[in-house]
Amino acid sequence: MEALAPLLTGKPAGARPGGSDAGGELPAGADPYEDFDFMPYFEELKSEDDLRKTWRVFTKVKDVLDTGRRLENASWRMWFAKRSQGEVLQENEVMHELSALEKFDVDLQKDLQKMRQSTEGVMSSVFSSSEQKRFEEQDRRDRAKVIQQQLEHLVAVQQKHGLSEAAMDDVLGLANDIFGDAMDAAAMLQQQRPDDPTLKRMVVARLPRTYTEALAMLERVRRTTVEMPTCAAFGHSLERNGANNFLLYLIRELSDDFRFTLMTPKEGPMREDFEALGCRVLTVDATTDTYLEEVRRFVADHAFLIANTIMRAEAVIAAAELGRPSLWVIHEAWPQDQFDHYAKEVFQMSHVDGDLIRSGFRAASRIVFPANVQKICYQGLFEEHRAQVVYNGIPLAAINAFRASQSRDKVRAELGYRRTDLVVVHLGTICKRKGQLYTARAFSRLRNDEQVRRSGNHCRLLMVGARYIRDHEIAYQEEIKRELQASDAAADTVILEIQKNVLPYYHAADIVVVPSLNEVLPLVICEAMAFERPVVASRIDGIPEALTDGDEGYLVEPADDQVLYERLKQLALDDALRVRMGKKGRERVLKQFSFRAMAERYREVIEQAREEKTAPAASGS
Repeated sequence: MEALAPLLTGKPAGARPGGSDAGGELPAGADPYEDFDFMPYFEELKSEDDLRKTWRVFTKVKDVLDTGRRLENASWRMWFAKRSQGEVLQENEVMHELSALEKFDVDLQKDLQKMRQSTEGVMSSVFSSSEQKRFEEQDRRDRAKVIQQQLEHLVAVQQKHGLSEAAMDDVLGLANDIFGDAMDAAAMLQQQRPDDPTLKRMVVARLPRTYTEALAMLERVRRTTVEMPTCAAFGHSLERNGANNFLLYLIRELSDDFRFTLMTPKEGPMREDFEALGCRVLTVDATTDTYLEEVRRFVADHAFLIANTIMRAEAVIAAAELGRPSLWVIHEAWPQDQFDHYAKEVFQMSHVDGDLIRSGFRAASRIVFPANVQKICYQGLFEEHRAQVVYNGIPLAAINAFRASQSRDKVRAELGYRRTDLVVVHLGTICKRKGQLYTARAFSRLRNDEQVRRSGNHCRLLMVGARYIRDHEIAYQEEIKRELQASDAAADTVILEIQKNVLPYYHAADIVVVPSLNEVLPLVICEAMAFERPVVASRIDGIPEALTDGDEGYLVEPADDQVLYERLKQLALDDALRVRMGKKGRERVLKQFSFRAMAERYREVIEQAREEKTAPAASGS
């Protein structure tokens, strides 16, 4: 690690002022790399491997700045040379094969992108929808064959040179450090430029991190090239919300295992997000007389089923009746005696009722809860061995890249905030369940608090999540506005519609609030902590499983806007407290909410469900 000491300051040994490899003046449009504030990232490092991963992020993000400017840095080779001083890894065969691994990844990406571009170009101008589906399937199989060939080559290299499994792990680790963030960088770029046709076509294969994982991936791909199993996914809508974002992440991660088709009763802006993953999307009106029969036909055409949210009970029931294995992901925490109220009055799902939900719990092959509190909530409705708790993960690599590439001051300035502003952010669909009215009341007191005013902080409130499709939500928004206007706080409040890319709002925030009345374990808490922002949230449902009162933020009783205001005031008056809680939140996210761990756990649960294939059940079971 001593040889790497110069890198901790962003100033490689021997580099000239300006930071570029060639020395001399910086090119036009470049910022000095050594001026970037790395310290928040280094504080979480535990090993040299952590440093290598962090350095990879900073060397990559210079290519994704949307401002036209970049960070000028020492090259990968210079950094790698410094890292290798005193390195235990001395096997010449391993280092020799690194170039083969690099070529393996580069050739793979070129082949995949070339195939996809040529196929899409022909399909869009010539073929009908049925022919297009056939060509999409062939394209998917071709890409799987390329991945299989490359993985088999990797195995051949290991056998040819007689390399140990540990040595292969080192080779794959280094290759992953070079290319591992490509998918997340592409996803982040697509969020910034959603209409860019090149980015929409971009395909990035996920590299295995270990040789064991490579062998497992090869086995999955071999099954795929023979006959990729089909999976019917069921969502409750295509609106932008936490549950649908989760399903999008899960389908992206499992796209090597299944060919997905999504059925949902409601149209929405996330259709293009799912279709960009190669997932076919169908919308079927749940209020029609033929809806349940269409669900049955859809399930019958697929080998497996994933139902996302409690409102898709009819899908898991159909799967049980047809002998199809299923996975039911329950995001909600509805009291068992209030199933009808939540289904029909809160979420306006006329075809869902308590009897249907209880039948769903009996029928599902496997049930996953994102928090222990939910499993307890529904206790008695399912057999214990069929239920699992899997914490939702978040895409940390994309968040890290965004934080590294975007100046917080600039992001705040673009949103209209000054350095002296203290920005309170509430992210989530604006509805009674999310408690924005209590945020408005607490903020009104905070803004007019004389002690806070004297501290020099100018309090600002940002709410993100307005939509105008339900009358009760529109009425709720008007109630919030009246509350803010009555206290003159409206002038310091901005209310935005639901946004596709919410990362800038976390980056701009000083405090994030989640005062929900009904919730499970919202991703907004984990994402806020990943940005090192203190969180003030309701002490309900699964939230205490992610946030400890007084550590990463504060827990308050739901609907208590007075205590919410008091906690906001504590944070507003203590800069050091906000920083300390933010750092603790980041540490907790890294330990508890790994996206990779979540995806692997889902694979295990799905494999269990498929091995214990559900026997056909009598109708109505």
